[in-house]
Amino acid sequence: MIKSRELFATEGMTSSDRSLHTPGDFARQNLLFVQEVGRLKSLKPHRCVREKLESYLFLVVLGGRGTLAVDGRAYELQVGDCALVDCRVHYEHISDEQDGWELAWVHYYGNTARNFYDLFRKGNAGKPVFHSDDAEQWNRLIGRLLELQKDRSMLAEVQCGELLLHLQYCILQKLSDGGTLGDEQERQLVSRVREWLNEHYAEGDRSEALEQAFAYSRDALDQSFAQYYGIHIDDYVENRCLNAAKELLRFSIKPVAEVADESGIGDVTTMQRLFQEKEGMSAEEYRQKWAQWIRN
Repeated sequence: MIKSRELFATEGMTSSDRSLHTPGDFARQNLLFVQEVGRLKSLKPHRCVREKLESYLFLVVLGGRGTLAVDGRAYELQVGDCALVDCRVHYEHISDEQDGWELAWVHYYGNTARNFYDLFRKGNAGKPVFHSDDAEQWNRLIGRLLELQKDRSMLAEVQCGELLLHLQYCILQKLSDGGTLGDEQERQLVSRVREWLNEHYAEGDRSEALEQAFAYSRDALDQSFAQYYGIHIDDYVENRCLNAAKELLRFSIKPVAEVADESGIGDVTTMQRLFQEKEGMSAEEYRQKWAQWIRN
């Protein structure tokens, strides 16, 4: 029997421990899932080139150094540097000739992977790389994914899906803690904007008042708000108004027209459209299903 370390030794170029995985139907349709996961130590400089893969690659440098090139732009990586790569585009990596690197990585995919990647790139100023002072954090997580590949059960796939979600959360947390998602002054600004919107959401056209309150253009505030919270101001206010309408429908007997006005939505037609788009039912149907004071 050929051992995985021997099979993937790449004729003396690398020493690796990796596992390939083909997900079941449930995982493929509902979860983030592992395609390949492992650790690698470069024995000699070697170049790996790939593109047009339906996959996302996360890697962390555990030792040594090397170069990652993504879509024509090169990044020099060393211990603690991490990367999240969209494998549909052309990318390549090569270990340093003098100080060959050691990597831990996972190729993964799933229905939500692309949306997360877009959020990551937007929050990371369009770059695929970032630095972490705790490389071992990522190594442990990838080690757990690698260990789970010994169990091909559906439960193990669910656990892998949870770990991949945690990986994505840790990436966003790192960007936020490291200031990549905006400096501290900007984070405080958008936090105050959110508090202001929570207080004034039902007041109709608020653009001029918002600009006066914060001495920034609305477009500038919207850009920072969307980068930090992942939603534009208009959409945030719309959701806030809809939530207020839900509360009034559930916990009061006020007429629908009064609910539309008091919630900040403004008119019944707009409110009915929002309920159909967001809840798949009319405002009256929502009240009938959810209101605590209604008894059959």
